[in-house]
Amino acid sequence: MKSKIITYSICFISLMFCNTKTFAQKSNYDLITKELTKTQRDLLKNEREVMKTNRDAFKATLTKEQLSILRDKTVSKNEIRIRLTATFSRNQKDLVRNQQVRLRKTRANFRETLTREQRKMLKERIDKIRKNKDRGELKEGPRNNNNDKNRKKRRNREN
Repeated sequence: MKSKIITYSICFISLMFCNTKTFAQKSNYDLITKELTKTQRDLLKNEREVMKTNRDAFKATLTKEQLSILRDKTVSKNEIRIRLTATFSRNQKDLVRNQQVRLRKTRANFRETLTREQRKMLKERIDKIRKNKDRGELKEGPRNNNNDKNRKKRRNREN
């Protein structure tokens, strides 16, 4: 049970901190949402908003030590997750656990609203994505080694 909680918290954290936007994901998402009913789209939209507020609440609880762990580019993402979860306070663990429970309930509610055709379509799209996409795993060790060869001067466009 404890390993299950840790696994779910790691998954939640990785989703929370991997906030990158890609066009392929956006277009695949748009294709899928076109096949959904208005109530299904509203359910997903509301859940996305709740997840954003929960993510912001969690980020607000991070300490300087935890932020420095997240900024460490010399270790793999998996190692960062392990080190980060080891430093969680009881409140942070509760936030992660509550989000996981909420996500499971939302998934169950969403699955109940799907028709057979929608299930088939979603399964096909997800299988296609899984086959074609690199799942973001590091194959060659720490991030530092992977980024050095492709490092160019990049402007910070967030500001």
